[in-house]
Amino acid sequence: MRPTRDLSTLEVYLLGLVDFTDIQQLQRRIVYDLGEGGAATLVLCEHPPTISVGRSGSRAHIAADDEVLHGMGIRVHYVNRGGGCILHLPGQLAAYLMMPLGARELTLQGYVDGLHETIVRVLDEFDLASTTRPELPGVFSGSSRIATVGVAVNRWIAYHGVTLNVGPYLELFGLLDEPGIDRAPLRQTSMESRRQRAAPMGRVRESVIRHVEGVFGLSGHHLYTHHPQIRRKVLTHVYAPSPG
Repeated sequence: MRPTRDLSTLEVYLLGLVDFTDIQQLQRRIVYDLGEGGAATLVLCEHPPTISVGRSGSRAHIAADDEVLHGMGIRVHYVNRGGGCILHLPGQLAAYLMMPLGARELTLQGYVDGLHETIVRVLDEFDLASTTRPELPGVFSGSSRIATVGVAVNRWIAYHGVTLNVGPYLELFGLLDEPGIDRAPLRQTSMESRRQRAAPMGRVRESVIRHVEGVFGLSGHHLYTHHPQIRRKVLTHVYAPSPG
């Protein structure tokens, strides 16, 4: 089914666990299809353990050497987005929002601010106070980062977006050594760690969709549970086994 081009609605794809490289290819396809006046599209998924390095990151921000990463089956991808290193994990919601900025008279800063505001509203709905910091991208709960924000723009169409730590295995974040406030190591936390109880992924996804609509002035959404470009099988990994 071909998505509508109604600018007032959001096209949403719920894709489950998807390999990182598949999502990068899908983003390029959607950005190409959107054009400068297309409808906004939101892809919600999770990834097997993967490290992506944005324009502000470097190999020096990854504490583990190549041999350790290879032994863990963790691949490193250098990507054309803002922000630093991101460790993607199951239990972390990746929200890729592709939006033509000109059609909504948005500046790039206004768009980035909207992404931050979306996550702050989601966390507030789960009784979690959060803040943003002008010197670091993302959203913080206490002194630890709970969500990252990184954006790229092509033909004035924004893509990439947000990762929100819902309930990932936090010890794996020790693989990163990214500087935080006053050059101290940047610590990570999650919704479940801060709440000390479950944060069901389905409820979090629904909240993200609703607040994206509210923040960016969209009137509703169309929901899809697959995309023909995405294969269902993910790479085998101890933390994310391939489905049988």
